[in-house]
Order: sequence, then C-alpha cells, then structure tokens
Amino acid sequence: MRPDNAAPRERLIRLWPRGLMGRVLFVLLASIGIVFVASWTLYEHAEAYIEDSDRFDLIGERLATDVRVIDGAPANTRAMLSTMLSTDDLRISWRPANAVHEVHQEPKGMNQLHARLVKANSTLGHSVLQLYTGGAGRWTDIGGTVVLNDRSQISFTAPDILRSHVVTQGLATAAIVTLAVLLVAAMLVHALSLPLRALATVADTIGAGDWEPIAEKGPKEVRRLAHAINAMQTRIAHLIEDRTEALAAVSHDLRTPLARLRLRAGFIGDTEAQDAIEADIDEMEAMVDGVLAYLSGEKEREATRSTDLAAILMTIMDDATDRGDTVTYEGPDRLPLVLPSLAIKRVFTNLVENALHYAGSAAISVNLTAGHVIVNIDDNGPGIPESEISRVTTPFYRVESSRSRRTGGLGLGLAIVTREVERAGGTFSLCNRPDGGLRAQVTLSVHRAASS
Repeated sequence: MRPDNAAPRERLIRLWPRGLMGRVLFVLLASIGIVFVASWTLYEHAEAYIEDSDRFDLIGERLATDVRVIDGAPANTRAMLSTMLSTDDLRISWRPANAVHEVHQEPKGMNQLHARLVKANSTLGHSVLQLYTGGAGRWTDIGGTVVLNDRSQISFTAPDILRSHVVTQGLATAAIVTLAVLLVAAMLVHALSLPLRALATVADTIGAGDWEPIAEKGPKEVRRLAHAINAMQTRIAHLIEDRTEALAAVSHDLRTPLARLRLRAGFIGDTEAQDAIEADIDEMEAMVDGVLAYLSGEKEREATRSTDLAAILMTIMDDATDRGDTVTYEGPDRLPLVLPSLAIKRVFTNLVENALHYAGSAAISVNLTAGHVIVNIDDNGPGIPESEISRVTTPFYRVESSRSRRTGGLGLGLAIVTREVERAGGTFSLCNRPDGGLRAQVTLSVHRAASS
C-alpha cells in the first residue's frame, strides 16, 4: 500500500506544469502573488495605531465632560469656555454652526479607537464624533470634531497620544519579503535551468567524441531535446564506426596486393625502374600505415592519469638534443596535470618534429595564465600561408609547398594533434609569428591539474 501522504504529493505533481514555459510562468506568477499579498497586508495594517492606553482613557473622560459643559452653556460663552477648558494635554475650540469647518476623513485605523471612546463615554455616543491624526514622527496627535445638537462643533487635539504603526518597520518587512521571494524565485529558475546547462555541457563534449547519454528528465521540452541529442549521438557514433571500419578494412586489404607488387618488382631487370616502383610501394605502405594509425586512434581512447607535462616536454627536448637537433625549453621544472600521457607526448613530439623538419630548430615555452597552461612550439621556418592555416588541421590535407609525401607526409599529423588535444579538454591553434616562422599553440585547462 502507498503511504497516506502519497496522494497529496501526486496531486501536487500533477499541478506542477510539465512544460518549461509553464514552470517559468508559474514561478513568476507565484512570486508576484506573494509580493502582492504581502503588500496588501502591509497596506491594511499601515494605519493601525498603538495608543498610550492610560492617557487615552483619561482624555476620553475629559473630552466627554468638556462636551457636556460646552453643550449646556449659552452660545455666546462657548468660545471663551472652550479656551478655559483647554490644557496642554487636550486643546479644545468651539465653532458655531455657520462657520467654515475643516473636513477630515477618518482613517481606517481609527475605527477601534472611535468605538472605544464611544463605548466608554455615553455622552460622545449621542454626538457625531470624527477622529483624525496629525503631527510627525513616531508619536502622533489625535484630533477630532464633535458635532453638537445645534450643528456647532467642538474641535479637539490631544498631542503625542498615538503612535503610528512604524512605517520604516513596514517598509523593512516589505523589503525582506520581496528579497526572500526574489531569492526563492531565482533558486527555482536556477533549478529549472540546470537541465539546459547539463545539455550544453554534454553538447560541448560530443565534438571530442565523448558519447555520454543524457538523462531524459526535467520539463517536457528539455526531455524531448535530450532524447533528440541521445538519438543524434547514437547515429553519429554508428556513422563514424561504420566509416572507420570500412576505411580500416580497405587499408588492411591493400597490404596483400602491395606485398605482391614488391615481390614482382624484384624480378624487374631495369634497376632504375625497380627502385622507382619500390619507392612508390613504400609510399603506399606508409599511407596505409598512417591511415590505420589514425583510424585506430578514432576507436581507442587512452585513460587519463597524473602526468608531469614539464617532464614530457624536457624529455622531448633531451631526445632531440641527443640526435644533434636544436631544441630549447623555457618553463617550470614541474607541472602536474591529469592527461592521457602517451597521447600528449605524441602531440608535442609531432609538433617538435614538424618544427625541426621545416626550420631545423624548435623553441618550447610554457606560460601559466588564470585557469590555463599555454605551450608554444616556435620555429624560424617559412610558416604557412594564411589561407592554408585553417585547413592544415583537417585529415589528409597538405600545404601546396609540401605535396611530396617524402617531405610533406600524409597530412595526418596535425589532424591527430588536434584530435588528441581536444580529447584532453584543450585547444590547438597555428599562427605565423610577426618576426617570421610558425607558432603551434596548445592550451590546456589547469583545472585538470593534479594535486602536488
């Protein structure tokens, strides 16, 4: 059996909009509604008053007595009598019926005080009583008029007897409520946007070949988008796998006819023709080996581990120096990162060998910036035409000046570099240096750094 609180929970879930737009609108409307209710409550209580109870009761008794005295006196003595009855605590004045009277509207908050005066003093209950407030500050004056039977009026003022509901406290309360509502609304909107941010993160990793299925949860639009991305990932993965297997099969099958060609070339009597044919066979075998190496990298992915990038770069420099090449290194002695170490070593080995091949020397430099490690491989060679830079990192593309595979390779080296760097979470770029030569730049995130 389901628990008793399951049914209310299910009803709440049904009330929660299924679409992203509905949920955002729900949050906005709920926020506006809460602020409206809070503002309305504040307004309704803005005219509530806290009286000095003892003084208020005393003033009520005095006012009732003064009204009886003035009402019973002749009209020509009422003005003088009201002056005589006035004190600092209760100021009274009388005006005849034909005089111009100030009109005051009794605030809602005075209703309880009005009823209290009338209930405690029957004399005031037989007259028309109207209260109003005056004065400034936390304590306010209470004023009013009493209309006598002959339509003349007694005006009175009792200073500093009431305290208005402190406006600043009300404003502070309203501000706190508003901020709280905004905070809760921001948290809800943040929670609603989490699936979208997760989708964006996964979409960024698709280009690097990370085929991670996305959890299909959240608003219905997000669920549909996640389902579409998952389906797209599956189709792309199958497409790449089919292409890789087809190319690998063709490349592998070429080895047999190449072996037969090499065998037959050995029976050719013309030595010059034999050497030319064997050179072409060597070139074709190099192509097959290069394609197989590139495609094997598409299918196989090296695990990351704690790697000292500085040690890798200095090892590459030492190996080149031992061969008699000129390679320099400028950077830290130790730089731990979490990387696929073998793949990254191949990347920088490839870049250094390219620099040595085209320029005869290479300069490795490492710069640490906020959040990134930048490794530059500089040379003093001829560089690359600007129109070619954006294309040299694509597979099998070679610059026009290096069309010969004996000097220019297969056009796979920089494609492999780009692929492995992106898999490591970094970026790779090429640019011509202002003072001549080419710069190959690899940028890695220091957030992948291992603890030292």
